[in-house]
This record gives sequence, C-alpha cells and structure tokens, in this order.
Amino acid sequence: MYSMQSVSALVASTAGEGAPARLKEGAVARTTKRVPMSKAERQRLIQTVVQQRDIATQRELVHSLSALGCDVTQATVSRDIRELDLQKVRTHLGRAKYVLSSRERPKDPEQAARHVLRDFARSVVVAQHTVVVRCEIGTASTVARQIDNLNHTDVIGTLAGDDTLVVIVADVETAHEMKRYLDRLREA
Repeated sequence: MYSMQSVSALVASTAGEGAPARLKEGAVARTTKRVPMSKAERQRLIQTVVQQRDIATQRELVHSLSALGCDVTQATVSRDIRELDLQKVRTHLGRAKYVLSSRERPKDPEQAARHVLRDFARSVVVAQHTVVVRCEIGTASTVARQIDNLNHTDVIGTLAGDDTLVVIVADVETAHEMKRYLDRLREA
C-alpha cells in the first residue's frame, strides 16, 4: 500500500521530477504533471485514498485522484469501486464513506442487501410496475448493486441515481410483492 506521500513521490518520480517536499498532516498532494497510470496502480491508489480519507461519493474520489495526478472519469471510478468491492459504511458522525471490503466471498447476498437497505434506504413505494427506493444522498448505487446481487427472479433490473433507485419488475402485482420483500429486508 502507498501512503499519500509515497503516492506523491511515485507520481513525481515517474514524471522525472525531484522528490516532493514533505506534506503536512492532512495536506493534499498535488501535481501539475499528469502521468499515465495502469489500472492496477490506479486501483492501489484508490485503496490508499479510501483508507486515509473519508470519501463519501464517486465525485469526491475522482477529485482526490485528480489532486494526486490521476485523471479518471466517474465511469472508470464506478467500475473500480465494483471490482475492488468497496463498501459504504457510516462514520461515527453518521456520514457515509467508502471502505475496503472485509467480506469473505461469497457472502449471503440477502444479508448484504439487508445491511445496506437498513442503513441507507429511507422509503420504498410502488409506482406501476416499478418499485422506487429513496436513499440517503450518494448511496442509491450501493443499494441497487446489492439488490442486483440477490439475483431475484422477479427483478428485471435496477436503475440508480444519486439518492433514488428504481427496481423494474414485470407487473403491478409483482411490484407490490417486491415492495413487501424489500420492506422485510429493511426491517430485519
């Protein structure tokens, strides 16, 4: 694993610059020289950033990586989060943040869905053949991923925004059954 100082040094040395000045605690390492970074290096950097900072959203992660000389899109960060199996948890102040997964694979998908629904889902309502789940800001994609991982036969798919996700099912009756199922998971 890299520290923020070693990441800054890595970026600077790769760019052919001298060693950077020591950073004060909590300072952000910035570089004006952009260096191509392999996927493995970028993912190691992401792991380091989420270990050392409270990163609540993909946008915050994109900005932190950019400050360290790694220009990346939100779509790439989203794929990296999925591949690294980063999880969202609550800080002691109640704010969401990404953490490295300590889960052993495979984990019971229903237990994982129960956990994120209980922590982040605020309401579940039926709208025709869809179930709309309102979540805390920045957590809808995490909840949608866990619902997808259930591999429930009635779920055609999910679509997530920042604080709302939609579970698409075949008909109104199935939507009501899915709402009851998600409510049971939320309240368990």
